[in-house]
Amino acid sequence: MKIISIDFETANYSDVSICAVGLALFDSGELLESRHWLVHPPKGHGWFREDFVECHGINWSDVRQAPEFPEIASEVVSRLQCAQIVIAHNAPFDMRKLRGTLDHFQLPAPEFDYLCTLRTARRVWPELPGYGLGMLAAHIGHTFRHHNAKDDAEAAGRVLYAMVASAGVQTPADLLRIPGVSLQRFTQNIEIPPGEH
Repeated sequence: MKIISIDFETANYSDVSICAVGLALFDSGELLESRHWLVHPPKGHGWFREDFVECHGINWSDVRQAPEFPEIASEVVSRLQCAQIVIAHNAPFDMRKLRGTLDHFQLPAPEFDYLCTLRTARRVWPELPGYGLGMLAAHIGHTFRHHNAKDDAEAAGRVLYAMVASAGVQTPADLLRIPGVSLQRFTQNIEIPPGEH
């Protein structure tokens, strides 16, 4: 089962301020590919908040010569569309950034099902004191560079497969049997639950 994990870092609060993209492809629990792109946010959305820079370490000079999102969109979108499930930690954030950026550049939106690993972790491990990606990675014994887009994408994938093992199921799709765990659908228009489109 092919899973794509995605993570965005942003320059500021704007939904069009993506400055880094990380993708990780997993198949049956094995990491097959991971990619990282620095991205030049478009004019009017590329100012870097100091607190964001302190978090992810990316500043204007890092992305000044980087491609804008349309230059990498086909690579990102083709990977999202090849996955049986796309995952992201705190998926509403990442889906909002993807939607805002696609809309800004008037790019067609891919269609795919996605799962939020943060919400799923709350169901699988209700006893944990917190559900940030760093805390969940520590819980499963995975070390990584937090707020590096590629490492965050990989970590979310590792968390997903740890939840599969912990829940005693065979595949990530089996997690959907747990009450409160569900897929959302990213479409041309809005995100709607599968089966309702």
